[in-house]
Amino acid sequence: MDQFYVGLGAVIVRDGKILILKRSPDKDFAPNRWEIVTGRLERGEGPAAGILREIEEETKLKAEVIMPVNTEFFYRGSEEFPMVFINFWCSYIDGEVEMSWEHTEYQWIFMQDALQNPELKTFHESLSRIMALKPHLPDGFSFG
Repeated sequence: MDQFYVGLGAVIVRDGKILILKRSPDKDFAPNRWEIVTGRLERGEGPAAGILREIEEETKLKAEVIMPVNTEFFYRGSEEFPMVFINFWCSYIDGEVEMSWEHTEYQWIFMQDALQNPELKTFHESLSRIMALKPHLPDGFSFG
């Protein structure tokens, strides 16, 4: 059986905005690009636990998983690196962003602005799915 990797992404919502991070110029894949929190599943780890670990490692934030919103398949750089990717909708719980070496900047931006950002195009389907859930959310919940 061919090996493949499982990638994880987190759309973290806080006060109607989502967290985006700028990848370090030292990254081997997509350097200097804006993204949501991303990472890879480790052996023996469940996807929800994996994305919470990635959030804490990359930002020091505490968050909770609301639900998975999208799955995709792509080749990360080449056909030698096939990846299944799961994006999660997460809710901010606590903390201030402290970036790891993997990122150089961060911003909290409105969902609509993220959907207009071409650098975040990879995540637009996940963001659109979260927005489609908006009518089903409790009163007072806002994406800005």
